[in-house]
Amino acid sequence: MSSKFATKFKDYLPEANLMPLLISYLLDALAISLYWIFFSIWLNEEVITPEAGYNYPYLMLAVVLSLPAFISIIGSSLLSSFSDKIGRRKEIMFFVRLLLVTQFILLIFFNNSALQIILILAAFSFHNVYYILHNALSTSICHPDKRGQVSSFQLFFASLGWMIGSSVSGVIFNNLGILGSLSFGAGFALLTGVTVLLSPSKPKENETKEAIKDETEESYSLPIAPSLQAKPNAAKYPFPISVKLKRTKNKSRSYWQILTSRSIIFFLLTLAVLDFGTGPFNAMSSVYLKGVGLPNNFIALANTLATFIGMIFQIFLGVILDRRGRRPVLLVAVLVYPILFSLIYVLSNYWIAVFILYCYPLYALRNPTANSIMSDLTNTKERARGMSLLSFQNTIFLYLGSYIGAFIADISAQGLYIFPIFPIAFGTIALFLVFFFIKETNVKLLKPYENTVKLLAE
Repeated sequence: MSSKFATKFKDYLPEANLMPLLISYLLDALAISLYWIFFSIWLNEEVITPEAGYNYPYLMLAVVLSLPAFISIIGSSLLSSFSDKIGRRKEIMFFVRLLLVTQFILLIFFNNSALQIILILAAFSFHNVYYILHNALSTSICHPDKRGQVSSFQLFFASLGWMIGSSVSGVIFNNLGILGSLSFGAGFALLTGVTVLLSPSKPKENETKEAIKDETEESYSLPIAPSLQAKPNAAKYPFPISVKLKRTKNKSRSYWQILTSRSIIFFLLTLAVLDFGTGPFNAMSSVYLKGVGLPNNFIALANTLATFIGMIFQIFLGVILDRRGRRPVLLVAVLVYPILFSLIYVLSNYWIAVFILYCYPLYALRNPTANSIMSDLTNTKERARGMSLLSFQNTIFLYLGSYIGAFIADISAQGLYIFPIFPIAFGTIALFLVFFFIKETNVKLLKPYENTVKLLAE
């Protein structure tokens, strides 16, 4: 009984070879949370103000926060493709974290105007490469059947780091200001880069053989990867019903070939609509919370509680993703958006209610599910490109939405209170698009290959 319990408990723990990457993820979340939570508030109160001559302060704030991310798309795509070719993922991750340290140091000394800040942010805006390559490397060195758990472990450790950082960020900001936040952030960013170098670059030998087999049996003509859903026929056949046909050459696809895959088109379109609607609230959530009446310490506490709840989710979510399938979780993750923001909009005059609602971690279901699905839809040699497409989609549509939302907030009588309307509307549209993705990846579409499956089983 005890051995059975120990075996089940072990299933919920990460593999030893993943620990350097996961600890690095924790340190990175700690570094970012120490400054980011109050960075937008500091900009809004000290730099980008009507007194400084900004007629559209919310729009300018959105530009400062998002333009560097747009610029990083070029560098991220080049570095992601480069890493796929040379395989030096952890070295590139170390390099981009050194750039983040440099950015923090420059912001400490040059922060008197929005122009200075945006130039510094733009010049060192390759941070997303770290997350792209972290996803690619983690899902490459893990067991092929545990990619959903790996994505969940990533978010668990990131949540733990963010929870620690957010719990002390208010104290640091209130006592040392933004300079203290940036200084602590620089120190932990350096530790992030050093820790990632301790990670292995390849999976264990037995898992390497399984991964090679998995890749050589991959076909792009099939509409679904094997772990996108539960496998009710697993007992009938010695391998999943959604087995893939062998291809003659193990070639990786280009960005365009990946992007034009039907299943990936519907998948990315769903996320794009969802992110576009969430853009205004996501980019300036701290400013919104401040606007509805939350004190600084409560803003930090809200982030801490949301992160803690999200961290608890991850303990079970990885196993659910691998055993029960990605699609049901994706459906629930999208459904939550219009429901939650409808409540925030209706109760926006009661900051305690907004505080409680904000504690729900929206990312906790969305992010690991999205990463798991993308890892299923791409092979090892093209996974960094697939993950970068996921990141580019998120960056482009999240911040495009923030521009439009910020401009409307500047000219609207409701001001910041209009932000929740966007995720209500676009979250509803995304909910309909999820069903198109489910239809595209439905197991019934594999019916023409059933005879081949039976033949291979025999």
